[in-house]
Amino acid sequence: MCVIIAKDKNDRLPTIKELKQCFDHNPDGAGFMYTDNGKVVIDKGYMKWSSFIEHYEKLVTKYDSFKGKCLVIHCRIGTSGGRNVHNTHGYPLTNNIEYMQKTYVKCNVGLMHNGIISDYLPEEDYYNDTQEYIKSFVYNLQYFDRQFYKRKYFRDMIQDTSKSKWAILDKDDNLYKVGVYSIENGLAFSNLYHKYTYTYSYGYSSTGKATQDVDTKQFRLWG
Repeated sequence: MCVIIAKDKNDRLPTIKELKQCFDHNPDGAGFMYTDNGKVVIDKGYMKWSSFIEHYEKLVTKYDSFKGKCLVIHCRIGTSGGRNVHNTHGYPLTNNIEYMQKTYVKCNVGLMHNGIISDYLPEEDYYNDTQEYIKSFVYNLQYFDRQFYKRKYFRDMIQDTSKSKWAILDKDDNLYKVGVYSIENGLAFSNLYHKYTYTYSYGYSSTGKATQDVDTKQFRLWG
């Protein structure tokens, strides 16, 4: 289960301990999403804790601890698509898979996803369900409303069709959360699994849909 850390303008930053827990529980690469000069920056592909935390500290220094500014962080567990820099999150709002897989882009709208979208598992293994869903579904919502992500109706539609949680950031530094987040001391997490140790496995049923098995007997508070 991936995790999104969604810091809105007046929220606190995550602690180093929280980041380490999130990365250790979701070790298939991490990425950042923030705004700079009127664009959303998607900055991802950090596959090791050392490179991830080093870059995080540089960003915190550069942007004055993101005071009055949004920052969205994603740590991935790969459930479809390769475990590589190209399939880490976030993604620009586009229908071009190659553009989604770039590790550094500036765009008008960026998205991060937490969940498994079993109806959108790609036929090719070089990209993932999130990219397929953005390409095939989310991108097309622009034809109804160019700023669809600002409307609760469309955000509810995304949640209902993906059965997932999302963070959407636009170039004006507006952050929209899709799905129910957990609030820990003034900071939003898409889930709190990083606070627990557990065993899990991902597989595919006979219908090709992704499944998740969690041994609840292994749940306990972290540290």
